[in-house]
Amino acid sequence: MATAMQAIAKALGNQINQGNHGNNNDEDGPMTLATFLKVHPPTFRGTSNPTDVDNWIQTMERVLQAQQGTRRILQPDDAAIPWEVFWTEFYKKYFPNSIRNAKELELMQLKQDQMSVTEYTSRFEELCRFSRICQGAPEDFAEWKCIKYEGGLRSDILSFFAPMEIRVFSELVNKSRVAEECVRKAQQRKGV
Repeated sequence: MATAMQAIAKALGNQINQGNHGNNNDEDGPMTLATFLKVHPPTFRGTSNPTDVDNWIQTMERVLQAQQGTRRILQPDDAAIPWEVFWTEFYKKYFPNSIRNAKELELMQLKQDQMSVTEYTSRFEELCRFSRICQGAPEDFAEWKCIKYEGGLRSDILSFFAPMEIRVFSELVNKSRVAEECVRKAQQRKGV
């Protein structure tokens, strides 16, 4: 992947002042290497950690979108590669379906157990990124996400707010943190 990014950077560098005369606001014109490098794009180091892979690809997508207004990458022969093609090939190599399936299964089985609400929420959201259910428009999966999150909480925390049927994730997390603090204070009073 590092070689691919070097090739992309070289191709971008070869495009300086060709077709856009230094103006990168034209969506059809090529992006220059100088413009691309101004945002300090992250370097992919060939990691096999799925979270790192996903973070890198999302960051690159934002960099390309912000710089060019379109998501395309140039090959060394100056032919444009649609972002979707690059994304698909990148994921095939560094994030195979077997890993995605394992992450999705881990999400389905995730329980808070001894984790704090903050730790549980962090792990839950990390795994949601890989779930096919949580792809697309948030309003399509918001209720499912809340129900799944509640299902993994410890019962002593969930009992505080479960009857409220909260279906806004940020509110649910906030109530969980408040409930956790109440449980902690009650245990301190009891001397547990």
